[in-house]
Amino acid sequence: MCVLKVFSEEGSFKKYLEKTVLPKPRCHDKGEIYGKRIIDIFKISFSVSDKEWNDFYGQVEDAKIFLRKYKMEIIELLNMHNISNAFLDFPIESRFTHNGNDNDIVVQSDHLPRELISLAGELNLGIEMTIYS
Repeated sequence: MCVLKVFSEEGSFKKYLEKTVLPKPRCHDKGEIYGKRIIDIFKISFSVSDKEWNDFYGQVEDAKIFLRKYKMEIIELLNMHNISNAFLDFPIESRFTHNGNDNDIVVQSDHLPRELISLAGELNLGIEMTIYS
């Protein structure tokens, strides 16, 4: 379920949304109501991986493929807008409470391979790992 998230304080991504080849785009404008909250920044996001939260390394492999395949499109997006933040977000299932037994695991460690970090770094993208219980 890895997602590329891109944010701007100054401008909408709606025009870019019309022409992008990046997969499964979602776009929100500042001031829009989303659910029960008002969006406070312009945002566009793209599906990078359909792997589940318990398949972190599958998400990582998909992200490497995505960044290589769409490198030029990502560069174009980042250059067309005044970007305040852009990063890959990896949702990860916490293994601390797996199967309801809190004593099975004492540490959760997930490694980001150099290749992913290099690819993200070339595009000036951050990496976020969001852990869900």
